[in-house]
Amino acid sequence: MKLYLLTLFLFNLIFLVFHKRISAIFNIYDKPDNLRKFHTNITPVTGGLLVFCNLIIYILFYLFSYKNDPFIDHFFNDVADFSIFILTCVCFFLLGIFDDKINISSNKKFLLLIIIILPSLLILDDLIVQNVRLTFINEVYDLKNFSIIWTILCFLLFINAFNMFDGINLQSAIYTLSLSSFLIIFLGADQLVLTIIISILSFMYLNYQSKSFFGDGGTLLLSYIFGFLFIRSYNLNTDIYADQIVLIMILPGLELIRLFVSRIVNKKNPFSADRNHLHHMLLKKFGLFQVNLIIQSLIIIPFILSLVFGFTLWFIIMVLFIYSFLVFRYI
Repeated sequence: MKLYLLTLFLFNLIFLVFHKRISAIFNIYDKPDNLRKFHTNITPVTGGLLVFCNLIIYILFYLFSYKNDPFIDHFFNDVADFSIFILTCVCFFLLGIFDDKINISSNKKFLLLIIIILPSLLILDDLIVQNVRLTFINEVYDLKNFSIIWTILCFLLFINAFNMFDGINLQSAIYTLSLSSFLIIFLGADQLVLTIIISILSFMYLNYQSKSFFGDGGTLLLSYIFGFLFIRSYNLNTDIYADQIVLIMILPGLELIRLFVSRIVNKKNPFSADRNHLHHMLLKKFGLFQVNLIIQSLIIIPFILSLVFGFTLWFIIMVLFIYSFLVFRYI
């Protein structure tokens, strides 16, 4: 474990020191257009690459130590199970990188997402959401034949919501740390989750200074990883309930629903980009720090309160109410 953490630390330090050279090699940049992207400088899109490289280190250590000194992980049954997860991660990362490079159309990207997700669901039974458990109802609802469709829907909703949530510096990175904290609280320390946390902290150093963005390579990779981890955690741990997961994911979900409906009403492609996100609205009145504080508080505080007091449904309603107030106040 010490050797593994030391390796991660040294790699991330090297990445930060040589970031400009690495950016030049991959040559993927986000350029301001004064329409939707208002950052002042051409910015490297290396956040996804940083996470992916950390994931490669995790893969190597996992496979090398599997028989003699197994990793502390709660998500994989065997090497075959692990390999399917990694292969899918690679596909998501490559799709994101190509999208960052050549801008794949939203319809094609949506179809490709389904094609990438489906094989892992057909192979891994415990990646399928078989039932719905709620904290406020004793009954468990069996999804039966609807389970695969429901699981695909969950993946697609979260992937698109996470992608839309990536709009200002630090927002997605801090949210990723919140998702990681959820997994640690319910499952304990896990080396995959710790790997993600370390890579995110390194990215935050760059992102805070506007030296790097996630890009689709980062958002697609991370959203699939967390979709996988949350579904697998839900299936393995009966102490985790669906409404608890909804609470930690509700804000990006509300943004997704509102923006989709708004675009459809205005006869636009629901996947088209715009500057009608909550963070864009708040930036008209507040600075970056204040906007992140408002948005992250709306995610973190209700979740903490739900752990202390229970009554998860009430805190979901509270987030919905505050979100609606903010939208109508600053739209």
